Amino acid sequence: MIKLKELREERDVLQKDLAAAINRTRACISSWEQGKTEPSIDDLVKLADFFGTSVDSVIGRSLADEREARPKTEIELLDEFRKLDENDKYRTLGYVQALAQKENEILLSPLYNKERADAKNGA
Repeated sequence: MIKLKELREERDVLQKDLAAAINRTRACISSWEQGKTEPSIDDLVKLADFFGTSVDSVIGRSLADEREARPKTEIELLDEFRKLDENDKYRTLGYVQALAQKENEILLSPLYNKERADAKNGA
């Protein structure tokens, strides 16, 4: 998960020097690199600041990884949404919330549930 060792070695930084810079022990840095323990959020921020990168980069997560984990339609929707002005963003959000509410009402309706049960039982 954490790619601390890779970052450290790329920059020719010794464990003891990194430990001193972020007020931790060399053993603590070693433990993180071996995956025995994990740094706290505060320590991740210190590591990111030390290496001049993002916390996402320290933990080995990239924007590409995040985008690949999303369905294509969600990525397309988000890309189009970002092109809208603020007013249209609020209108779109309201529309999506109304659609979600409508979907919830359908899923909770007794008629919908009866039809699903009937279909399941072959009636």
